Amino acid sequence: MKKYRPDFEKLGFVIDSFGGKEYTVSAIPGNLYGLDGQKLLLELIDGLGSISGKDTPDMVIEKIASMSCKAAVKGNHTLSEAEARQLIDDLLKLDNPYFCPHGRPVIVSMTKYEIEKKFKRIV
Repeated sequence: MKKYRPDFEKLGFVIDSFGGKEYTVSAIPGNLYGLDGQKLLLELIDGLGSISGKDTPDMVIEKIASMSCKAAVKGNHTLSEAEARQLIDDLLKLDNPYFCPHGRPVIVSMTKYEIEKKFKRIV
């Protein structure tokens, strides 16, 4: 935790030393949209075991982002209208809102013709 605490803080976690090997988490990222922040943080910490000493800080952030992506909002997760709007607003603020950390598309552009064809309005 000592080593990667600044990386977690860049993601929106607020973590303070509580003495010895104990830490207190006083804030989690606001963009978890109903996900269990405690569970996500524990999974992220567990995943850091695969990081070697040769990894650069950027590689650490990429790995944490990748692990976060796996725990992100999925298609079967119900969001309130406010959460959905906030998620879209947050997405559009990113440098690259088009792909997740794994390279999968997040936004797909389709013409009206393509949409009509998908819904069998045009044969």
